[in-house]
Amino acid sequence: MFHVCIQIPKVRMRPNVQAPTELKSAPIMTHPMAFPSLPEVRFARIPQESQARYLGDRFSYIEAGPADAPCVLFLHGIGSNATYFRFQFASLSHRFRVVAWNAPGYWMSDNLKTEHPSDADYAQAVADFTQALDIHDMVLCGNSFGSVVAQAFAIRHPQRVQRLVLTGTGVGQKQLSAQRREAFEARARRIRLGSYQYGDAGVDNLVGPHASPALRAMLVAVTRGTQAAGLLRAVSFRLSDFYTPDVAAALTMPVLLVQGSEDRTNPRQDNADLLLPQLPHGRLVELVGIGHLPEVEAPDTFHQLLESFLSSLDQ
Repeated sequence: MFHVCIQIPKVRMRPNVQAPTELKSAPIMTHPMAFPSLPEVRFARIPQESQARYLGDRFSYIEAGPADAPCVLFLHGIGSNATYFRFQFASLSHRFRVVAWNAPGYWMSDNLKTEHPSDADYAQAVADFTQALDIHDMVLCGNSFGSVVAQAFAIRHPQRVQRLVLTGTGVGQKQLSAQRREAFEARARRIRLGSYQYGDAGVDNLVGPHASPALRAMLVAVTRGTQAAGLLRAVSFRLSDFYTPDVAAALTMPVLLVQGSEDRTNPRQDNADLLLPQLPHGRLVELVGIGHLPEVEAPDTFHQLLESFLSSLDQ
């Protein structure tokens, strides 16, 4: 593994926000690397009282770590699945119960019945999933689409979320621009052509300029696991008018936002910068040279941020 620091870390104070934005250089992986192995997939039964909302009775997920340790629950992005978080399983499972779900309609999780799910539908899905796994209190971490789902759940259940971590943060749109709408609709068109082809397209737009060929190949493999029915429902949700800055005051827990400076999917100025001033206890860290996927583009830096943010949980 070869690391290159492309900018000296610095902290920049910004007016009219609750916390400073921190600019950090991240170790950029430029050479092929050995990726951590993954735990085996597991299954959980959707609670009986909620099964009428689904086209089946099954969640799929990955889990590692002590069952009685504090739980860190990861929610993946719109073209991803639980395998995206392989670095976090490797780095956190020695002292946390680490769980990553496959959202309804993703991988081997049964889909929601409604073709146009709302923020309430996905928040309820997280509630159903955590009930199935007997998870009550948790650290909730979401990337991209998963960050919006995480906010939807945490707004409704703030007492259950000890910490909230949002990466490649999305906040929804009051009035979706034509450009953003077209970007989501283009994903819907691609997935209709087939999951394999969908996985081959678009990865270059997700990562920063220094992502290695090995990392890009890994992300293509993850994305090929996306099923059309799950993604189309997620796209429908992202085209809705759910706008988290309007309700973010309910996020009373500590919140860490991790943003790549090269994120073209959810640019900071249109998302994290709008959310941060509304958070009672928010902190924003920008990783210089990183794109939309900090967990895999800069896993060591992301791990250091998480370790610091979660340091008090197991004391």
